[in-house]
Amino acid sequence: MGGIGMGAEGTGIRAVSRHYASANNRRAWLELGLTFLLYLVGLLTALFSIGAPWILFPAMIFAAAMGLRIYIIQHDCLHRAFFTSRRLNDIVGTLVSPIALTPYQATRFKHNQHHAHVADLERRDTFEIYVMTVKEWADAPCLIRAKYRLYRSPFILIIVGPFILYGILRRMPFYGLKTGIWDLVLHNVLLTGLATSVWAIAGWAGIAVWVGSIYIACVFGGLIPYVLHNFEHVHWGVKPELDMETAALEGSSVLDWGRLFDLAMMNIAYHDLHHLNAKIPGYKIKAAYDDLEARGLITSEKIGFIDGIKCLRWKLYDDENRCMVPFPKDRLEAQTQLNA
Repeated sequence: MGGIGMGAEGTGIRAVSRHYASANNRRAWLELGLTFLLYLVGLLTALFSIGAPWILFPAMIFAAAMGLRIYIIQHDCLHRAFFTSRRLNDIVGTLVSPIALTPYQATRFKHNQHHAHVADLERRDTFEIYVMTVKEWADAPCLIRAKYRLYRSPFILIIVGPFILYGILRRMPFYGLKTGIWDLVLHNVLLTGLATSVWAIAGWAGIAVWVGSIYIACVFGGLIPYVLHNFEHVHWGVKPELDMETAALEGSSVLDWGRLFDLAMMNIAYHDLHHLNAKIPGYKIKAAYDDLEARGLITSEKIGFIDGIKCLRWKLYDDENRCMVPFPKDRLEAQTQLNA
């Protein structure tokens, strides 16, 4: 389970992590430029390979991976951690928004809520994936339980939901009205420009290829945050008993999916440390994590890819036993879980 090592009061882990919590503009431009170039190579290769599936599909997958990496770069910009300049973070975060498929200021507002209330049972509305407790499930009427059962199915959460969220709902999210309508307008103008460029290159078949690469990115991109926050021993609590370090380090996992995954996804896997100190840019966070781990300051719930897929069986949070559990077969089993 994620937790704190020698620095039980947080002094050691905070001091070491702060050493890495600074941007490097040269490294940031290199990461951005290379990722954007590789995204263009993947997308253009796919667009010019229509009719040659042995080239088309690998190119679509590659473009999807680089599109996800651009989303992660935008994610660092949301925390104003990618560049040293606050303004530059905001400009780049806005300009990459059509590839990331998310308006910058609106998403920054929503994501900051997520960080402020991670692992807080009273603010589960700030998470992209909603979780019910066993008690709530046992007390819920049949219709609510049926809706939640459908919602928590892998088909909705991974296969369909992420594409609906990023392909449709994030074009004009309601919470975006709090951060300014022009952010949403600019995002959609930029997205229209990207779509028009794809159409000009390869017509409607090109649009289908582009949307296909977006779908691949959404499916894989939906699995990543699910496993990061929906593993068996995830910690949920209630403030003020829920302190910031416990929420960060035990409310998030580490994805042990290999070095290639870390490289492709700019180390988004080290998510418990990210929640502890969001100012550590993605291009530094693995080095920070390795340093903390070597010092014995951090121990994490590490989840391999197969075990990550198995996390889809966890449906409810058992706040008595502090773990995620599958759906009970009936109300009697739910009540038995409550009394265990």
